[in-house]
Amino acid sequence: MKKRVLFTLVLFMLTVVLVGCGSKGLVGSWKSDSFSGAYVYTFNADGTGNYDAAGTKREFTYKTEEDKISILYTGDTVPFESTYKIDGNKLNIIDSLGNDTFYTKK
Repeated sequence: MKKRVLFTLVLFMLTVVLVGCGSKGLVGSWKSDSFSGAYVYTFNADGTGNYDAAGTKREFTYKTEEDKISILYTGDTVPFESTYKIDGNKLNIIDSLGNDTFYTKK
């Protein structure tokens, strides 16, 4: 019985750690420059963040699951859903049409 309880506890803790790691690499500020200005996503560890689109700022909440991200901007009712990849200090957000937008960690 003790082994079963210990196994269940270890499995639960491992699950919590792995789920928490999904967005861990995403936390921080990511910048993309374009001809119209800088675009910066800031992802906080608590699932909140903000987006600065060349001076236009918006707050949001976000969730990640595997390589999927769902961002709900304050005031919106439908989230922006996308796929993302992190490679070192590079973040690639791929929209539903397959377009890549690359950001560099600040």
